[in-house]
Parts: sequence; structure tokens; C-alpha cells
Amino acid sequence: MVEIVSEKHIKEFAVNHAQHAEALYAWISIVKNCNWEKPIDILGDFNSTDILPKKDNNSKSPERAVFDVKGNNIRIIIKYQFFPKLKKCKLYLKWIGTHAEYTKLCKKKLQYEIDLFN
Repeated sequence: MVEIVSEKHIKEFAVNHAQHAEALYAWISIVKNCNWEKPIDILGDFNSTDILPKKDNNSKSPERAVFDVKGNNIRIIIKYQFFPKLKKCKLYLKWIGTHAEYTKLCKKKLQYEIDLFN
């Protein structure tokens, strides 16, 4: 099972972006019913997801993924953590915004370190 930490922030975003609310609630529902044990499992359920590479050769893996929601209109950056013995995965929400906002974030290379919801 997958647990979404800080799910309330996704719901708050949905309230403020009502045109995307249905897609966001569907994403939450689907994710919670997934069984992920490693990053490749995420791609099996959401093939348009980007598993972020290392920012540079000196840093460890960011353990982050970027989900496209509602036809690439919304982007969600999460940090994942797997607990194989418990058969559990936790997703920590790091950022949520529109595709245009995400593009601006990437130009500054902040997708690797942004942490709005700690």
C-alpha cells in the first residue's frame, strides 16, 4: 500500500483549482491502492511519471518523482520511501503546481530540492 504524507495540501490545491479537483482526487485514490516496492513499480502504474535523476555526480539520488496529472496540466513532486519488509511505500509531497509553474521551477533546477510541505 502507498501512504501519501501531506495529502491535505493536494486537497487544498484542488479547492483552489476546482477545474482539476476531479483528476487530483482520482490520482489520490489510484495511488493509495498501488503496491510499490521500488521506483520502477511507479512507472508500471503511471508511465508518464519522471523519476528524477541525480542533480550532479556529487549528490545522492534525490529519491523523487514527478507525476503528470490531468493530461500534463498539473505536476506533483514527491519524495518516495520504500519499506520492503512492510510492503509499504510513503510518498512525501514536496511541491504541486501547474505545468507552467513546474517549467519555471525546472529552469531554476529547484525540482531536486524544493520542499514546500515538510
